This record gives sequence, C-alpha cells and structure tokens, in this order.
Amino acid sequence: MRCVYCRERAGFLRRVCSPCSKVVAIVDRAGGEVGLAGLVDIFVAEGLSKERVDVVLDAQVGDAPTIRDRLTSNMTNHLMRNLGMPGRQSPEDVMKVRTSMRSGGGAGTWVGGEEPPEHH
Repeated sequence: MRCVYCRERAGFLRRVCSPCSKVVAIVDRAGGEVGLAGLVDIFVAEGLSKERVDVVLDAQVGDAPTIRDRLTSNMTNHLMRNLGMPGRQSPEDVMKVRTSMRSGGGAGTWVGGEEPPEHH
C-alpha cells in the first residue's frame, strides 16, 4: 500500500509509512500542549525533515481537514480564549478559509499589493 500522506510505500497492510506515522504521533501527543516552536524542536530531535513534516501537515486525506488546519484551529482558539473571547474556530472552518483563499474566491479577498475590492 501507499502512504496516505506522502504516497511512498507504506507496507503490505499499512496505510501510513513509518516517518509519516512518527509525525502524526508527535502531533497527536504534543500538538495541543506545545506551541509551533516546541513542535519544531520535537520534529528536529526525532530526525524528521521539514519537507516530511510539511507533507504530512498539508496532506488532504479524503474530505477531512489537514493536520495543519487542526493545529491552526487549536492555536486560534487558544489565542482567542486568552484574549477573553470564545474560541469557536473548528478545523473545518480553517479548511474552508484555506480553500477559499487558494481559489481566490470569497468576498473581501484580494492579492497582496492590489487595492481591496470596492463594495457597491
């Protein structure tokens, strides 16, 4: 089988290869408890390359949000709660914003260096 994250060989019955499963395990174990800098330190200590980590964090597996969407949601909610606001950003919300920005759609979206669109 091919790994669902990097598309490399994962093994006969495995859906995730060893390096990618290590990234997922680290995020699952520490993702909500440490910040991004802490996660980077753990990835480096485990000998994982930036490229491998990015592939796993950005992999779109089915219709589910990416792991990076989940991390972004957690960070946003944590920040909002620390500012005294309710944190209600779901990973699905982050995915919608990300895909909308990627496709250039959505009201109020413009490319850097351009003037914002005028509302009539």
